[in-house]
Amino acid sequence: MLALLLALPALSACAGRAQPLEPLVVGWERIFRLEWRVVRRGDQQVVSGYLTNDSPYTVMRVQLLVEALDANGAVVGQEVTWATAVMMTPSTRAFFEVHVPASSSAYRVRVFAFDNAGGGA
Repeated sequence: MLALLLALPALSACAGRAQPLEPLVVGWERIFRLEWRVVRRGDQQVVSGYLTNDSPYTVMRVQLLVEALDANGAVVGQEVTWATAVMMTPSTRAFFEVHVPASSSAYRVRVFAFDNAGGGA
């Protein structure tokens, strides 16, 4: 018990230095195309747009990483959300809408993760 109490300050110090999330799939840009814009709804900003499957594969459970950026391009807020949980066959597109993680003048949207459902050449 004493060892656990002594370790707690070290654990909380490590938690404060968490690195920003990065997409789990390298090269997602060759598979998907993202079109999005920021709109204001009342007192909140929303990122909405379309995700297109440009690959010859059927994919599903696509997650997006939506990031708020400061004036220098550093990440100040992140949100992982579902673009779609349903299957996307080649050349299909899906609408998404996300309440942004923090008020900012700039945002970035990337594919965070997805499942390959098969098919293709």
